[in-house]
Amino acid sequence: MTLRRKPLAAARKEVAAKSDRTIERETAEKWAARAAACYERCVAARSNAMAIAWRVRGEEYLHEALEHGALVEDFGKTVGKIEKELGALRKNARRRVR
Repeated sequence: MTLRRKPLAAARKEVAAKSDRTIERETAEKWAARAAACYERCVAARSNAMAIAWRVRGEEYLHEALEHGALVEDFGKTVGKIEKELGALRKNARRRVR
C-alpha cells in the first residue's frame, strides 16, 4: 500500500490537533453512520440476496463502531449511544432477512 499525500497530510494534522479519545469517538461515529446506511439499504433491497449482503456489511460496520467506541474509554457511554441509535435500524434489517 502506498500512502497518498492528501490523506497522509490530513492525518498528520488530525493527530497533532486532536486527542486519541476524540479521534476514536469520531471514528466510531463514522462507522456507526456507515452501519446505519447499510441497514437502510438492507430494508430497501429488492432481493433477499442483496438484503443479506447489506445486513452482513452493516454488522461488520457496527462491530467497528463498537470497537472504536470502546476505545473512547468513557465507561461505555459511547458504546451505549451507538447501540441505542442503531437498535431500531438493526432490528428492521434483521426482520427483513428472515
